[in-house]
Amino acid sequence: MKFNHLVRVLLLVLLGSVFQSPGQPTETERKEFQALKARADKGDPEAQISLANHYAEGTGVSRNPATAVKWLRKAADQGAARAQCLLALAYANGQGVKPDKAEGLRWLRRAADQGLAEAEFDLGMCYANADGVPKNAAEAAAWYRKAADQDLPEAEAELGTCYLEGLGVPKNIPEGVRLIRRAAEEGYGPAQNSLGLSYLKGNGVAKDYVQAYKWLALASAQGDERADDAHINLASAERFLTPEQVIEAQRLAHEFRPGKPSALGESPAAGTNAAPHISGSGVGQTKAVDTALRPASASMTGVVNVTAADESYEIFVDGAFVGNTPAKVKLTEGVHIVEVKKAGFTDYRKQLKITDGSELTLRAVLEKP
Repeated sequence: MKFNHLVRVLLLVLLGSVFQSPGQPTETERKEFQALKARADKGDPEAQISLANHYAEGTGVSRNPATAVKWLRKAADQGAARAQCLLALAYANGQGVKPDKAEGLRWLRRAADQGLAEAEFDLGMCYANADGVPKNAAEAAAWYRKAADQDLPEAEAELGTCYLEGLGVPKNIPEGVRLIRRAAEEGYGPAQNSLGLSYLKGNGVAKDYVQAYKWLALASAQGDERADDAHINLASAERFLTPEQVIEAQRLAHEFRPGKPSALGESPAAGTNAAPHISGSGVGQTKAVDTALRPASASMTGVVNVTAADESYEIFVDGAFVGNTPAKVKLTEGVHIVEVKKAGFTDYRKQLKITDGSELTLRAVLEKP
């Protein structure tokens, strides 16, 4: 049984990496460990989970994955869903215990039956991929729905895809887009990419290239291994936009704040370029978005026109991808690094100082190495 990327990351954060080298514990760590073990010995399941983490990481004690599993089992036997999910991971990956797919699935199901959203989602993935259980699209969608009802973005996105493609549920493109929008508004990169493609192709919403660029830019700024597709899709969207529309899309992306979707993630009126309203006052999604996608406001006073030999050259501002040449990029006053790249050529790099009202033209000439 292979756990999906989401739950592997969540659980490894909780359990600790088995590849960490144990260091010499400090006196403070020893005291904290002793106090924690005293609570765990009295049967406190949260203390038992934390103690398992100490043994997994080697914090305050010599690292011992087998002992970590022993304490996880004590908490899991008391019904602690988080411990059950961690124990499932241990069996799936053979961490401190002999790998046992069936036993791992049994503990995963117990955690899911208690309503742990990550376990529900991962169980759905097992059914979708025939991982330890017979393939069953309807069962997968049912578990996705349980997790989506708890606002887990990954589950909302997967359930949305089920509706878009008719996998385990009747095909319902508007419902699929609604669910994917919820996940996108919560900051989940793959959902942002899917929503951008929906706007780019007019799938379930009216075509809107500004909105397509906005969501694809947010997805590409995630910087993980799944952002490459978004980079490519972003370049496709930009070809349909004027330089002024690119600036508007960049402003919308810059102003985006991940949070709970408003009005349960309903789609905005067809054709609108307005960004969905997000409640709360969270920080920007990523530093890349904040630096590269500048809002068109009074404080954003400089413009750089970037050109190259053709449309296949990629533009990066302060390390973040912003589109393909030619492009008109509006930047804040100050110093910025503009790079133009193309496979097989030496990168072009230029430091620019933007002043109030300035408009610069940068023609990048790249050479073969």
